[in-house]
Amino acid sequence: MTKRSIFAILAWLALFAFMLAACSAQSGPSGAFDPENQQEYGVGGIYLGQNIKEAMDIIKPTKADFMDMVTRESYTVERMAKGEGEAVMGMLLLDRTQLLVKVRKGELISIMLSGVAKEDAARFKTLRGLAMYDSGEQLKKLYGEGNGEKEVVYEGSKYTANFGLENNQVVWFRFDSK
Repeated sequence: MTKRSIFAILAWLALFAFMLAACSAQSGPSGAFDPENQQEYGVGGIYLGQNIKEAMDIIKPTKADFMDMVTRESYTVERMAKGEGEAVMGMLLLDRTQLLVKVRKGELISIMLSGVAKEDAARFKTLRGLAMYDSGEQLKKLYGEGNGEKEVVYEGSKYTANFGLENNQVVWFRFDSK
């Protein structure tokens, strides 16, 4: 082998290693909060815009009930996954914690969480890594500067994130599509 071919092989290996590192770094949110990225608005592996069937397979609730907010008709995950339902509210029971979701045409349009027991807080992390009862400083570190003090709001053109603070701790949050 010539020096030139060895150099070419080393250059390709370095490029491959660089690309591998870049791809693995993109597996989770990194850098600054992107208010236009729907995957920034989620908890426990589910996020706004995701199909309800996929979300249910990820979060695996102990119990789930869905009802149309206007007609009071019950809905199944399968029906919603096919695109049925304009304004369906779901109450998901995750062991002893309730997670509320809204679904429109099979997609999550709202995710709400509060009333989490302190010992379960780490289980309910946002997709940026913010756990229930984390400090206001941790909220700023992960999401940047938001609007408000007791209710901190982050807005993109299509999505909104609201975090409720009590005694400098995150005690509830809500992600909504506009």
